[in-house]
Amino acid sequence: MQTDPAFTFESREEKKTYVKRMFGEIAGRYDFFNHFLSMGFDYQWRRRAIEIVKNRMGEVVMPNILDVACGTGDLAFEALHQMPRAEITGLDLTRPMLDLFEKKIAMQHATITVMEGDVEALPFADNKFHGVTIGFGTRNFTNLSIAFSEIYRVLQPGGVFVNLELAKPRKFPMKQLYAFYFNGVLPMTATLMSRHDSAYKYLPDSLRRFPDLEALQQLMKECGFREVRFETLTGGIVAIHSAVK
Repeated sequence: MQTDPAFTFESREEKKTYVKRMFGEIAGRYDFFNHFLSMGFDYQWRRRAIEIVKNRMGEVVMPNILDVACGTGDLAFEALHQMPRAEITGLDLTRPMLDLFEKKIAMQHATITVMEGDVEALPFADNKFHGVTIGFGTRNFTNLSIAFSEIYRVLQPGGVFVNLELAKPRKFPMKQLYAFYFNGVLPMTATLMSRHDSAYKYLPDSLRRFPDLEALQQLMKECGFREVRFETLTGGIVAIHSAVK
Protein backbone atom coordinates (compact mmCIF):
# COMPACT_ATOMS: atom_id res chain seq x y z
CA MET A 1 0.00 0.00 0.00
CA GLN A 2 1.33 3.43 -0.88
CA THR A 3 2.16 5.66 2.06
CA ASP A 4 1.85 9.40 2.22
CA PRO A 5 5.20 10.85 1.12
CA ALA A 6 4.83 13.47 3.86
CA PHE A 7 5.66 10.73 6.34
CA THR A 8 8.80 9.46 4.64
CA PHE A 9 11.56 10.61 7.00
CA GLU A 10 15.15 10.88 5.87
CA SER A 11 16.66 10.41 9.31
CA ARG A 12 15.84 9.58 12.91
CA GLU A 13 16.21 13.21 13.88
CA GLU A 14 13.78 14.32 11.18
CA LYS A 15 11.10 11.97 12.49
CA LYS A 16 11.80 12.97 16.09
CA THR A 17 11.44 16.64 15.20
CA TYR A 18 8.17 15.98 13.36
CA VAL A 19 6.71 13.94 16.22
CA LYS A 20 7.71 16.53 18.82
CA ARG A 21 6.17 19.38 16.81
CA MET A 22 3.03 17.45 15.88
CA PHE A 23 2.19 16.41 19.42
CA GLY A 24 2.95 19.90 20.65
CA GLU A 25 0.39 21.27 18.19
CA ILE A 26 -2.39 18.82 19.10
CA ALA A 27 -1.71 18.73 22.86
CA GLY A 28 -4.76 20.81 23.74
CA ARG A 29 -7.18 18.37 22.09
CA TYR A 30 -5.19 15.18 22.57
CA ASP A 31 -7.27 13.78 25.44
CA PHE A 32 -10.57 14.54 23.71
CA PHE A 33 -9.54 12.86 20.47
CA ASN A 34 -8.10 9.84 22.29
CA HIS A 35 -11.38 9.14 24.05
CA PHE A 36 -13.59 10.11 21.11
CA LEU A 37 -11.77 8.19 18.38
CA SER A 38 -11.38 5.08 20.54
CA MET A 39 -15.08 5.30 21.52
CA GLY A 40 -13.99 5.19 25.16
CA PHE A 41 -12.27 1.81 24.94
CA ASP A 42 -8.93 3.44 25.78
CA TYR A 43 -9.88 3.47 29.49
CA GLN A 44 -10.25 -0.32 29.47
CA TRP A 45 -7.00 -0.80 27.56
CA ARG A 46 -4.98 1.25 30.03
CA ARG A 47 -6.61 -0.49 32.98
CA ARG A 48 -5.64 -3.89 31.59
CA ALA A 49 -2.07 -2.76 30.88
CA ILE A 50 -1.54 -1.72 34.49
CA GLU A 51 -3.15 -4.93 35.74
CA ILE A 52 -0.47 -6.81 33.81
CA VAL A 53 2.26 -4.66 35.37
CA LYS A 54 0.93 -5.46 38.83
CA ASN A 55 0.48 -9.16 38.16
CA ARG A 56 3.92 -9.65 36.66
CA MET A 57 5.69 -7.45 39.21
CA GLY A 58 4.46 -9.42 42.21
CA GLU A 59 4.70 -8.27 45.80
CA VAL A 60 6.55 -4.97 45.47
CA VAL A 61 5.23 -2.69 48.24
CA MET A 62 6.32 0.68 46.80
CA PRO A 63 7.18 0.14 43.13
CA ASN A 64 9.17 2.69 41.20
CA ILE A 65 7.45 3.07 37.82
CA LEU A 66 8.58 4.95 34.70
CA ASP A 67 5.92 5.86 32.14
CA VAL A 68 7.68 6.57 28.85
CA ALA A 69 6.04 8.78 26.20
CA CYS A 70 3.59 9.68 28.96
CA GLY A 71 1.80 12.44 27.05
CA THR A 72 -0.84 14.05 29.26
CA GLY A 73 -0.54 11.27 31.82
CA ASP A 74 -3.55 8.98 31.47
CA LEU A 75 -1.53 5.76 31.84
CA ALA A 76 0.47 7.19 34.74
CA PHE A 77 -2.75 8.16 36.54
CA GLU A 78 -4.11 4.64 36.00
CA ALA A 79 -0.91 3.24 37.50
CA LEU A 80 -1.29 5.48 40.53
CA HIS A 81 -4.94 4.47 40.86
CA GLN A 82 -4.09 0.77 40.94
CA MET A 83 -0.85 1.20 42.90
CA PRO A 84 -1.40 4.13 45.27
CA ARG A 85 1.98 3.66 46.97
CA ALA A 86 3.95 3.67 43.72
CA GLU A 87 6.57 6.29 42.92
CA ILE A 88 5.75 7.29 39.35
CA THR A 89 7.81 9.26 36.85
CA GLY A 90 6.37 10.40 33.52
CA LEU A 91 8.76 11.20 30.68
CA ASP A 92 7.92 12.68 27.30
CA LEU A 93 9.63 14.43 24.41
CA THR A 94 6.96 17.12 24.05
CA ARG A 95 6.79 20.00 26.52
CA PRO A 96 3.17 21.10 25.79
CA MET A 97 1.98 17.58 26.65
CA LEU A 98 3.88 17.69 29.91
CA ASP A 99 2.45 21.12 30.75
CA LEU A 100 -1.06 19.65 30.50
CA PHE A 101 0.03 16.62 32.52
CA GLU A 102 1.32 18.90 35.28
CA LYS A 103 -1.98 20.80 35.35
CA LYS A 104 -3.86 17.51 35.76
CA ILE A 105 -1.49 16.49 38.55
CA ALA A 106 -2.20 19.74 40.39
CA MET A 107 -5.97 19.39 39.89
CA GLN A 108 -5.94 15.85 41.24
CA HIS A 109 -3.46 16.62 44.04
CA ALA A 110 -1.40 13.67 42.86
CA THR A 111 2.29 12.98 43.39
CA ILE A 112 3.92 12.19 40.06
CA THR A 113 7.29 13.39 38.79
CA VAL A 114 7.27 14.81 35.26
CA MET A 115 10.36 15.07 33.07
CA GLU A 116 11.13 16.07 29.51
CA GLY A 117 13.33 13.49 27.84
CA ASP A 118 14.00 11.01 25.08
CA VAL A 119 13.43 7.24 25.39
CA GLU A 120 16.49 6.66 23.23
CA ALA A 121 18.71 8.34 25.84
CA LEU A 122 16.96 7.90 29.18
CA PRO A 123 18.34 10.24 31.87
CA PHE A 124 18.37 7.58 34.59
CA ALA A 125 20.87 5.27 36.25
CA ASP A 126 21.01 1.57 35.48
CA ASN A 127 18.63 -0.75 37.37
CA LYS A 128 16.46 2.07 38.74
CA PHE A 129 12.84 1.06 38.07
CA HIS A 130 10.63 -1.87 39.03
CA GLY A 131 8.46 -1.25 36.00
CA VAL A 132 8.39 0.66 32.71
CA THR A 133 5.17 1.34 30.82
CA ILE A 134 4.36 2.82 27.42
CA GLY A 135 0.89 3.64 26.17
CA PHE A 136 0.48 4.32 22.45
CA GLY A 137 3.92 5.82 22.05
CA THR A 138 6.08 3.09 20.56
CA ARG A 139 5.07 3.79 16.94
CA ASN A 140 6.63 7.23 17.30
CA PHE A 141 10.08 6.01 18.30
CA THR A 142 12.79 6.39 15.68
CA ASN A 143 14.67 3.21 16.64
CA LEU A 144 12.91 0.47 18.59
CA SER A 145 16.09 -1.47 19.34
CA ILE A 146 17.74 1.56 20.95
CA ALA A 147 14.57 2.44 22.88
CA PHE A 148 14.03 -1.12 24.16
CA SER A 149 17.71 -1.44 25.11
CA GLU A 150 17.47 1.78 27.12
CA ILE A 151 14.33 0.52 28.86
CA TYR A 152 16.09 -2.74 29.62
CA ARG A 153 19.05 -0.82 31.08
CA VAL A 154 17.00 1.24 33.54
CA LEU A 155 14.90 -1.71 34.74
CA GLN A 156 15.95 -3.61 37.83
CA PRO A 157 16.64 -7.33 37.41
CA GLY A 158 13.20 -8.92 37.50
CA GLY A 159 11.58 -5.63 36.50
CA VAL A 160 8.60 -5.56 34.17
CA PHE A 161 8.16 -3.79 30.83
CA VAL A 162 4.61 -3.38 29.48
CA ASN A 163 3.88 -1.85 26.09
CA LEU A 164 0.30 -0.95 25.09
CA GLU A 165 0.00 -0.17 21.40
CA LEU A 166 -2.37 -0.23 18.45
CA ALA A 167 -2.31 -3.44 16.45
CA LYS A 168 -3.68 -4.73 13.15
CA PRO A 169 -6.66 -7.10 13.47
CA ARG A 170 -6.26 -10.32 11.53
CA LYS A 171 -9.75 -11.80 11.41
CA PHE A 172 -12.89 -11.00 9.45
CA PRO A 173 -14.81 -8.74 9.89
CA MET A 174 -12.71 -6.67 12.31
CA LYS A 175 -9.77 -6.59 9.91
CA GLN A 176 -11.88 -5.00 7.17
CA LEU A 177 -13.76 -2.65 9.51
CA TYR A 178 -10.54 -1.48 11.12
CA ALA A 179 -8.90 -0.75 7.75
CA PHE A 180 -11.96 1.27 6.69
CA TYR A 181 -11.98 3.20 9.96
CA PHE A 182 -8.27 3.99 10.04
CA ASN A 183 -7.84 4.83 6.38
CA GLY A 184 -11.16 6.60 5.82
CA VAL A 185 -13.25 7.54 8.82
CA LEU A 186 -10.45 8.65 11.14
CA PRO A 187 -8.67 11.07 8.75
CA MET A 188 -12.01 12.47 7.55
CA THR A 189 -13.24 13.02 11.12
CA ALA A 190 -9.98 14.64 12.10
CA THR A 191 -10.14 16.95 9.09
CA LEU A 192 -13.64 18.08 10.08
CA MET A 193 -12.89 18.50 13.78
CA SER A 194 -9.25 19.49 14.03
CA ARG A 195 -6.94 22.09 12.55
CA HIS A 196 -4.17 19.47 12.70
CA ASP A 197 -5.60 16.71 10.55
CA SER A 198 -2.11 15.64 9.40
CA ALA A 199 -1.60 14.15 12.88
CA TYR A 200 -4.46 11.75 12.27
CA LYS A 201 -3.20 10.90 8.79
CA TYR A 202 0.15 10.10 10.37
CA LEU A 203 -1.56 7.65 12.76
CA PRO A 204 -2.60 4.97 10.20
CA ASP A 205 0.64 5.49 8.30
CA SER A 206 2.71 4.81 11.42
CA LEU A 207 0.67 1.70 12.14
CA ARG A 208 1.27 0.32 8.64
CA ARG A 209 5.01 0.64 9.21
CA PHE A 210 4.97 -0.85 12.71
CA PRO A 211 6.18 -4.45 13.37
CA ASP A 212 3.48 -7.08 13.73
CA LEU A 213 2.82 -8.85 17.04
CA GLU A 214 5.40 -11.61 16.66
CA ALA A 215 8.05 -9.31 15.21
CA LEU A 216 7.73 -6.92 18.16
CA GLN A 217 7.92 -9.87 20.55
CA GLN A 218 11.10 -11.08 18.85
CA LEU A 219 12.66 -7.62 18.96
CA MET A 220 12.07 -7.41 22.71
CA LYS A 221 13.79 -10.78 23.12
CA GLU A 222 16.75 -9.59 21.05
CA CYS A 223 17.11 -6.60 23.40
CA GLY A 224 17.51 -8.98 26.35
CA PHE A 225 13.99 -9.35 27.70
CA ARG A 226 12.71 -12.76 28.78
CA GLU A 227 9.26 -14.25 29.23
CA VAL A 228 7.99 -11.99 26.45
CA ARG A 229 4.29 -12.45 25.79
CA PHE A 230 1.43 -10.51 24.30
CA GLU A 231 -2.36 -10.38 24.33
CA THR A 232 -4.80 -8.56 22.08
CA LEU A 233 -7.96 -6.70 23.08
CA THR A 234 -11.16 -5.50 21.41
CA GLY A 235 -11.00 -7.77 18.41
CA GLY A 236 -7.27 -7.32 17.94
CA ILE A 237 -7.16 -3.55 17.51
CA VAL A 238 -4.73 -3.13 20.39
CA ALA A 239 -2.02 -5.35 21.84
CA ILE A 240 -0.23 -5.45 25.15
CA HIS A 241 3.30 -6.87 25.10
CA SER A 242 4.91 -7.58 28.45
CA ALA A 243 8.32 -8.88 29.46
CA VAL A 244 10.72 -9.28 32.36
CA LYS A 245 14.37 -8.23 32.64
